[in-house]
Amino acid sequence: MGAALAVGSTPALTGEAVAGMPDSPTSTAKTADHGGGGLTEAEALAKAKKTGEPVEVVSLRGEASEVFATPDGRLQAREYLRPVWTRIHGGWKRVDTDLTSTSEGTIAPEASAINLEFSGGGESPLVRMERAGRELSLTWPTPLPKPEVEGPVATYPSVLPDVDLRMTAQQDGFTQLLVVKTAEAAASPELAQLRLELETRGLSVEETEEGGLQALDRGAESPVFEAPRPMMWDSSPGESPAGAEPSKAAPGEKADGRSASAGAAAGSGDQPGAGESGKLAPVGVDVAEGQDELVLTPDADVLKGEDTEYPVFIDPQWYTPKASAWTMVSKYWADSPQWKFNGDSDSGLGYCNWNYCKPP
Repeated sequence: MGAALAVGSTPALTGEAVAGMPDSPTSTAKTADHGGGGLTEAEALAKAKKTGEPVEVVSLRGEASEVFATPDGRLQAREYLRPVWTRIHGGWKRVDTDLTSTSEGTIAPEASAINLEFSGGGESPLVRMERAGRELSLTWPTPLPKPEVEGPVATYPSVLPDVDLRMTAQQDGFTQLLVVKTAEAAASPELAQLRLELETRGLSVEETEEGGLQALDRGAESPVFEAPRPMMWDSSPGESPAGAEPSKAAPGEKADGRSASAGAAAGSGDQPGAGESGKLAPVGVDVAEGQDELVLTPDADVLKGEDTEYPVFIDPQWYTPKASAWTMVSKYWADSPQWKFNGDSDSGLGYCNWNYCKPP
């Protein structure tokens, strides 16, 4: 069996803290302040009591947290797994991962917790992300076509014959999904190992014991960006437990405070996410000695096995560390670490039935 567990932290509050699990606020007005304005804690409590409605204490707001004064005189904390607010020009703005063109010819989310840009086509870096003066970029081996943009997703068609590349902006990072459409495409020598040019500023990129990557601040030696172990899967249907309904996601589904998982990134009406696939395996990751190249090695059996069903999806992702995590437990892989595995960080507890969960 496999399960994902999400863990979050709640800040210390005066009054009584109540853990909240509301709908993601990214679905509301992008600059909404919930009527709190610049009210102090005492003023917000008084207003909530007078109006009978919750009032946000904006001074206690964080990227992934909100605090509300309630009509009964309490303070209610709402914690989210991913950022829902970001600071821009000294003020708060709702996270909005829809992509838009920039004056530099790149495309970027309207508002995210990091500075993130995707290529507008050509020889510019495929992706560049920056936080607190630390920067990491990846460049595709060949010039890129002009992307097709829908919501937070930029699709670069035919980066290799019958292979599309989908980049999806997240609240605090991105996913990179290769869609290998045919067996002929899977046989391409370029897919045996994917080599992306790696450039950093103020960072040192290291492999983790779990098979992922972390970009460490050269001074503080703390992680600025993380990449869990990348995964890949095919389009064969996995066996679902009785009564289970496979989940699907629209290709342009907007980030909403949850993990933009492998399933969401790949999903469309007839394409399985990682959780619905019958074949799933990790992707090998290596950083060149000179820290100038990132090498991804797909699993050969999933990529071009006799029983592989196409398309095949290859899904690395990067994000900033946060005060939450997830893991998987498996009776088959009791001695194998699955901390922050590349699956759904919000998928709860349940049977996964992945091919990867069971040894040969």
